[in-house]
Amino acid sequence: MSNLGFQAIYHLLNSLDYVVCERVFLPDDKDIAEFERTDTPLFSLESQRPLAEFDIIAFSISFEEDYLNILKIFDLAKIPFLSSARKSAQPLIMAGGVAVSLNPEPIADFFDIFAIGEGEEFVAEFIDTFKTAQLKAKTKDGLLEALVPVEGVYIPSFYKIVYQGNFIKEFTPVKGSPAKVKSRKIKRLDAFPAPSSHILTRETNFSNTYLIEVERGCGRGCRFCAAGFVYLPPRERELNGLKQGVLNGMGLTQKVGLVGAAVSEYSDLKALCGVVIDGNGELTLSSIRLDALNKETIKLLKQGGYKTITIAPEAGSKRLRDVINKSFSEKDIIEAIDIISASGIQKLKLYFMIGLSTETTEDIEAIIELVLKIKDALHGGLITVSINPFIPKPFTPFQWCAYEDVKSLKNKMGIIKDGLKNEKGIKINSLSPREGYIQAILSVGDRRIGKVLVDAHKKGWNNAIKSAAPGAEFYAERQKGFSEILPWDFIDNGIKKKYLWQEYQRALKGQTTPPCDVGRCMRCGVCVDAH
Repeated sequence: MSNLGFQAIYHLLNSLDYVVCERVFLPDDKDIAEFERTDTPLFSLESQRPLAEFDIIAFSISFEEDYLNILKIFDLAKIPFLSSARKSAQPLIMAGGVAVSLNPEPIADFFDIFAIGEGEEFVAEFIDTFKTAQLKAKTKDGLLEALVPVEGVYIPSFYKIVYQGNFIKEFTPVKGSPAKVKSRKIKRLDAFPAPSSHILTRETNFSNTYLIEVERGCGRGCRFCAAGFVYLPPRERELNGLKQGVLNGMGLTQKVGLVGAAVSEYSDLKALCGVVIDGNGELTLSSIRLDALNKETIKLLKQGGYKTITIAPEAGSKRLRDVINKSFSEKDIIEAIDIISASGIQKLKLYFMIGLSTETTEDIEAIIELVLKIKDALHGGLITVSINPFIPKPFTPFQWCAYEDVKSLKNKMGIIKDGLKNEKGIKINSLSPREGYIQAILSVGDRRIGKVLVDAHKKGWNNAIKSAAPGAEFYAERQKGFSEILPWDFIDNGIKKKYLWQEYQRALKGQTTPPCDVGRCMRCGVCVDAH
């Protein structure tokens, strides 16, 4: 419920005179048992109307881990899983969100339509077209064909896939669909109200926090980061509008969260934080880059109620940070910790990845060494170290990488835990390599993964992975080639595939690439497309 994309679309839909949009969520386990016991179909939060009675059911999907939850919702709503099994167009079942905009193929067979890209311009155009088509179309295919011209619409059943062995040989559009589905992007963020918390609740991770988007996209080019590429080019919102939004939010709650892929680089961050601080509000930022930490920034954060600072070195060695294009030196990191320590803040969260391309045992040991140096520089307090397996993501230079062997990742995780186990004031959190393996399959999988998801829903992941065809290792455990047709290649978000490949080759050589020079460098293709 804290997701600003979810809230923005909910608000935009309800701002249309002829639309009523209601919310539905997957119930907690104990409530699911009650739905099943009483044979009650899943219903909406606002009116308790069964899902199957709505014209459209639209999912907002941010994480691949939610794919199984989609099937649970279908089950509870008494809706067939497969789009092909639903002959009627009512309800039309669609999905949007960043996971879908990266690679919708693993869940393609479950949905009638996907909305690819950003939703602000899409919503009214899509609903207007749907409303007209609904009156005229006599069949489900007729309705879907009428929606094809809306930019950003992807209708999986209107694409024919031919496989050669395990590989995609052809991905061919039919019924007037475009060969490339253009991802929607708004050029000027201020043409639309900033996504913000229209509904506040205690029942979320951001309890009673007014969230507002200050910028979108990040031009730093960290090679593992999907959000950094798919939301290019970086775009900022105008300060005065944000100030008014923050003041409105502080009329509801004193807790304000500034959201974006690179919030700490927002040009007017100091002034915007000042609005919260002057109103005696509590402040949080969705991300803080290590090289944005200076005495002035830390002072602002502390005045805004910050008690814990989160930074993400991602790798222990400078060599590996160069590979991922996050080339802080150890000196940069320790200087930032010195500033944090001097401010009196004594809680620190550190994020690292293991299983990165070209990683060695020395790089793993470097994580231990760096954490110990950071502990010394912090002079006490509590450090939480988060260790997560690297997962290849579409539309990044590392989309061609393999997910590292689970046994190898467990060994690396063990080295780090052993190296830090006797250190007081250090706590370690980690995602299991097995869970990461499943995420990798869902991240880079093609349409055949839909069957794996149905099997996992019915029998659990172990059985599903064993019976996967092609085998799960085909998706997760192999390097991919440039000429291979990737499941998401049909999406056009402006980034040249050749550019991503060049960045991958630079990574393998340990070469860094400077940040975006927006509107001038033209190297990735996004700004060329925008012009």
